Amino acid sequence: MRYIETDRGYRLDIGRFSLSQSTFLLIAAFVVGIGGGYGTVLFRAMIYGETRLAFYVIAPRLHALGWFDVVPVVALGGLLTVFITQRFAKEAQGHGTPHVLEAVALRGGILHPRGILATTVAAATTLGFGGSAGREGPIIQIGATIGSFVGQLAKAPAPMLRSLVACGAAAGISATFNAPIGGVFFASEVILGNFAPRQFASIVVSSVVAAIIGRSVFGDHPSFSAQAFHLVSPLELLLYVLLGVFAAAWAWGFVRLLYALEDVFRRIGRVYVRALIGFGLVGFIGIAFPQVFGVGYPNVQAVLASHVPAWHAFLLSVLKPVATSLTLGGGGSGGVFAPSLYTGAMLGDAFGRIVHQMFPAWTATAAAYGLVGMAAVFAATSEAPITAIMIVFEMSNDYTIILPLMISVVVATLIGRRLIGGTIDSIALTRRGIDWERLRAARPLTRVRVTMVEHPPQVVATPDDMLADVAAKLEDTPEFVVPVCRDGRFLGVVLASDIAAELVSTPLATVARCIRPVSSTLERTDTLEQAAVAMADPQTPMLPVLERETGKLLGIVTRRDVLNAYRDRVSF
Repeated sequence: MRYIETDRGYRLDIGRFSLSQSTFLLIAAFVVGIGGGYGTVLFRAMIYGETRLAFYVIAPRLHALGWFDVVPVVALGGLLTVFITQRFAKEAQGHGTPHVLEAVALRGGILHPRGILATTVAAATTLGFGGSAGREGPIIQIGATIGSFVGQLAKAPAPMLRSLVACGAAAGISATFNAPIGGVFFASEVILGNFAPRQFASIVVSSVVAAIIGRSVFGDHPSFSAQAFHLVSPLELLLYVLLGVFAAAWAWGFVRLLYALEDVFRRIGRVYVRALIGFGLVGFIGIAFPQVFGVGYPNVQAVLASHVPAWHAFLLSVLKPVATSLTLGGGGSGGVFAPSLYTGAMLGDAFGRIVHQMFPAWTATAAAYGLVGMAAVFAATSEAPITAIMIVFEMSNDYTIILPLMISVVVATLIGRRLIGGTIDSIALTRRGIDWERLRAARPLTRVRVTMVEHPPQVVATPDDMLADVAAKLEDTPEFVVPVCRDGRFLGVVLASDIAAELVSTPLATVARCIRPVSSTLERTDTLEQAAVAMADPQTPMLPVLERETGKLLGIVTRRDVLNAYRDRVSF
């Protein structure tokens, strides 16, 4: 099995059979859609099972604590989650979307399948035991990992692998929300950052397949239902503009709080102590406001059905971000997608009730503002207005709300971009030293880390080696530059041309006579764009990859490696 690059993309040759890139992606997307759909079903079943375990088996045995029985239950969930993530897969900690974005941007879409089970169990434990987070982040990570695994099995090139990762993310969103169009736009807008036609077709297939599986298990009905909406007066659109402003402010507060508490918890050295504090505080909040526990979608439905007082909805729009920040800061595993929707629904409903009391003659019901608020807060945190509009539209199945939905989402996105300075996911990457904004509009080589292409040098010399011996070793290699080390520590390089010139005059000379310093060195976390800039110097056909602390030679990157990486990873 091999891939051949053509002017129309890649072609896969398998013995006598040959598949075009589009055909292969469609077949693979179908498989990924099945995996993502059933992965979502399994994950939601695990959440339900762990909820039953926590609150119907463990909590009743703590009845002597009275109202406080939920605190040790939630804290136990935090301890179990941290044990799972520390023992099996640390990448399962936190909200999973940044991990997927990093893989797409820097690792050519490579995600390790070993993390699927740990992510599933850890996130189900967090949510089942009352931790406040979303199920979409883990579902996206699970689906994306399935897509990456399918691509790796087929040994697909990086551009195709990234497409399959996006297919998996779309499948997860589509199955859990019954929103196939929203899943497509989420994968294109958030995961890939573009709507390339070849990628779009495969993402659609994966999303549709997963939606069919989701509907067969969860039912073919909208995720949320609200009272029928109608625009009472054009003046009401001004109120939706104002709601967009409030949504942006709430999104800014949520993002700031999330990362501020993450910094606070990071100062606590022991991870199990973080879990006890973070999850324990969520438990205390839940004593008075149990609506903050878990994903919270039943509470969103309750507020859309006008079963929650305005003051209560407003308070929950503040407490949900606090509880989510404590959960994730304490080491929980879960997403921020659902908390954004939850916060927006509560904020929008409270806002809608207030304005309806003030202007009853020309305003709609509060439920309409709740639906719009969901999309507006999510759009402000993610800078994904198209996804926000389509997902909330599909979840409510009410086309008449599209006009105020678009207005609020656009306002929230524009203001949120100025206030937040990034997305809730891109800030996580920035804090890891990854310039997401640069990568999103990236040249191909910024997507490739040095560690993906480095390799051991075929010949390594020491200063005491005879030049004649080194020249003999070079006869069987294509290399023209030899790294020189002493006790593993890099000293410089010796060029084949220098060796030849020196041997003419001094046949018994050692390598020490010809060592040259290098103008640049690399670390494994550098990108190939940095390597390419350094190799613009004709005298630098090779760069050493060094360990920062010791100067130990880990490998080399040649000009040939850079050119091959560019050929393999250029976007299509």
